[in-house]
Amino acid sequence: MRYTTPRTMNAGSTLFILSLCCFGFIRSRSPALSCPSGQFLLKNQCVLCHPTCTECQGHELFECTACGLDEEGKERFLYQGHCRLHCPREFYPDREQYTCLPCMPNCEICADANVCAKCREGYNLQSGICLTVLCGAGQVQDPDTQECIDCGIGCKTCSTDDPEICHSCTDGYFLYRQQCRQNCPQRTYEDRGRGLCISCPEPCVDCWSDSLCLTCQSGYFLNNGTCVKECPVDTFKDSRGWRCQPCHSSCLTCHGPGVRDCDRCSGWSRPAYGKCPVISCPEGQYVDGYMLEQEAVCVDRCPLGFYANSSSLLCERCSANCEACESRDECVSCNTDTYQLYLFQGSCWSECPEGYFETELGTCEPCDELCLTCDGTSKQCLSCREGLHLASGQCRQNCGPMSYVAEDGTCRRCAPHCDVCTDFSTCTTCSFLYLLLNGACKAVCPKGYFEDLDQGICVSCHSTCATCSGPLSDDCETCSALNPKLYEGMCLEECPAGTYYQTSDKECQECHQTCASCDGPEPTQCLQCEKGLVLDPNTMMCGVTGDSDCPPKTFLQNNQFTCQACHRLCQSCEGPGPSDCQTCALPNYLHNGSCVSKCPVGTYSAHEDADGVELGFCMPCDHVCATCTGASPRDCLSCAPGYLHLLSHLCVSHCPTGYFSTGERCEKCDRSCEQCSGPGPDSCRVCTPPLLDLQGTRQCVDQCPQRFYESKHSCRQCHTSCKSCTDNTPQGCVTCDWGSVLQDGVCYPHCEESRYYSQSGVCEPCDESCKHCSGAGPQSCLTCHPGFALHAPESQCLPCCQSGEKNEKCCLCDSGSALCLEAPVPSINQDDAILRSQAVQHASAALPAALLLAVVLALVVFALVQARAKKRLCWRRSYERLSGGEQPSPRPMPHGVPEPEDSGDEVDVVYTSREGSVYRRYGFIHEPDTEEEQDEDDAYENTHLSRA
Repeated sequence: MRYTTPRTMNAGSTLFILSLCCFGFIRSRSPALSCPSGQFLLKNQCVLCHPTCTECQGHELFECTACGLDEEGKERFLYQGHCRLHCPREFYPDREQYTCLPCMPNCEICADANVCAKCREGYNLQSGICLTVLCGAGQVQDPDTQECIDCGIGCKTCSTDDPEICHSCTDGYFLYRQQCRQNCPQRTYEDRGRGLCISCPEPCVDCWSDSLCLTCQSGYFLNNGTCVKECPVDTFKDSRGWRCQPCHSSCLTCHGPGVRDCDRCSGWSRPAYGKCPVISCPEGQYVDGYMLEQEAVCVDRCPLGFYANSSSLLCERCSANCEACESRDECVSCNTDTYQLYLFQGSCWSECPEGYFETELGTCEPCDELCLTCDGTSKQCLSCREGLHLASGQCRQNCGPMSYVAEDGTCRRCAPHCDVCTDFSTCTTCSFLYLLLNGACKAVCPKGYFEDLDQGICVSCHSTCATCSGPLSDDCETCSALNPKLYEGMCLEECPAGTYYQTSDKECQECHQTCASCDGPEPTQCLQCEKGLVLDPNTMMCGVTGDSDCPPKTFLQNNQFTCQACHRLCQSCEGPGPSDCQTCALPNYLHNGSCVSKCPVGTYSAHEDADGVELGFCMPCDHVCATCTGASPRDCLSCAPGYLHLLSHLCVSHCPTGYFSTGERCEKCDRSCEQCSGPGPDSCRVCTPPLLDLQGTRQCVDQCPQRFYESKHSCRQCHTSCKSCTDNTPQGCVTCDWGSVLQDGVCYPHCEESRYYSQSGVCEPCDESCKHCSGAGPQSCLTCHPGFALHAPESQCLPCCQSGEKNEKCCLCDSGSALCLEAPVPSINQDDAILRSQAVQHASAALPAALLLAVVLALVVFALVQARAKKRLCWRRSYERLSGGEQPSPRPMPHGVPEPEDSGDEVDVVYTSREGSVYRRYGFIHEPDTEEEQDEDDAYENTHLSRA
């Protein structure tokens, strides 16, 4: 019997197949046709199982029913028909039954059903069981810091390695290629029960479910949700839509939808020239298209799903999936009884085409101009046009902070705690308080490195150190094998004189003070004595007599070589006084040679065990702390003067980016602010990219509003004649207000200054608060009268605040741009008060000089006015009437205000006079006017511009 082998198999499989080829099937000797272990029954013959199986139901490696020891004596365990050497994650091996049994719920790795070793993502291991992490839906717990991180848009659960990789989606979203979408793409359908986008079955191109196709592959025709090669009776193949379309109601079989496309007629009648006989209807009525035996019904209005064909006088069926139509190819509403369809350009679509998104009204609306495709709303992009990158559903020219451009052109988030990265696994700058090492951000540097907090990096220790506190050779904390002995921060091959090697601590420790050399810390472990002392060979002690050393709480009197008592508070000392202590026993602590019951401000209490006695020490706090619990700047209880509290116990000299000072603490800015001066979204100084700074406010917006344009990460105000623009010049307009005409980038108004063009085509007066306006009311201002400034976001003129004044009804005016600025919070510190006091003291002395200066300035101003009147100054204001050849018909000119980089009157401002003439006011005239031009200017200035 011939047997075909698989393409790839191991040695055991090959031997198994060869045995079949050489010896054929092994006939069962049992009359009951039962096979022995390791064989299965096939066509009344016993066939060997795969070598990995103990029992099986077929000869393939995935058809095992029981496992055990294989031919090589290795244990194998049954999992989904395979006998595996190792059970997969979330399963453990049962060595009695040789099967893979499931771990306890939410456990990824376990030894048995009762004890878990590692939990699945989103769960914490506590006492051998997995408990749910308290992170909310759409968040994931960082495995290093245990903090909750937001997942991607629509994600319910996501990966801890990359939060943009979704595992499941929230309600209303569907998982597709590890991302959550509100609508599944073509060639997939929505599995609402599981929240997945499932591929359509063959030969469907698009479908509503696994049993309901919407469109078919080429060569197939759609008939009642099924793709068929041949259409049934009373339908025909419509190659335009690849559908089985119904014949005309008068036809039994046909080759087209029309009344003259019949091949056979209902009943006994035969078609004449392709047309079956029908009953003629009275004028104003049509046949409804349904035939009842040999009779037809005449109606005055076609039913739903049909349209009146004025040529054939018949009610003909709308196209498939169309609920109502004007003609066969012009659908006005779609049939949604069975599945959701969307109306687009007269046709019903299961999915809107590229560049459009599905609405709740069942229509297809265009995506935002930056999106190539979108989902749910016009601005929720799925892909972007060339040159743009997708970031959280928005198309941007550049990815913001803490993100990078992935290979697919999208902006992906860096790893947790990384501010700048080139990809998810390669960080170049870490977040505040995290340290960079080999492209990763660490909360604590590993062994062999120390923290450089200034640079935010982990730096390698000196080659002799195993661990260290700095880069130098005497910064070691523990030693390497080559230089194993630690002494005063240095790693040495041998301990220096006066010390011995403490094996348990792996460091060189000082001998007893009486020993010059020793093999331990005790006074009985001296090998040589200090000068003036004698070694007793029996006790190995150094002393004045050689029989003892000074006991605890005593000291050796240098002059007399006798042991004297320490102060009563000292555990050891170098003299009799209370400030001669060397160590103190708890509950006392050593501070500056004295034993105190409580460590003073600026120190913290520490203790260590020495010969069974708990010694106490007052250790200095870090210089940034006023009080502390440890030596680190992160152990502060209160901060030293000039330092601020950050987070729980850290003191810093200034608040880092993203925080603001309250005077005592650093509080986190609003998420829209990268730098701020206070809480909330209205206190931003620098915006968090990709947000933009809105000129005239301290707000950050994701897109520039009307009358603003984007420039250098901020929204700058357009020229006041523009509704939208590309820059702040009068020539940079893109769109204009009602009543203005756009030509060559300039908006030309129909009305003169202080009037606007109404919807009725009449020039109406502006509100009295506005100098120029785009409409009625005080919130339509474009420019303001002197003493007022434009609050651009609300198009409202506000009075300028006086010095030091802070009021919601006034604003801080920018004389250069005539715009409102954010008023600063007035604050007076001690230095300011001193300076102001000094200024008051010297004011009386400066008064005579100030009066003299005022008189001189008055004379200069008078002279300049006289010169201007005689036309001798080049910077006087002038006007130019534009000739008729320069104007379109009509050619209104744009109003203007001083630009931010200009000042005062030194800008072009164009007006329309009451009689329709157009003038341009300008500054810096380089050539004198002719007498005729000057007369015209004077006449215009005297008649029409007296208000200016």
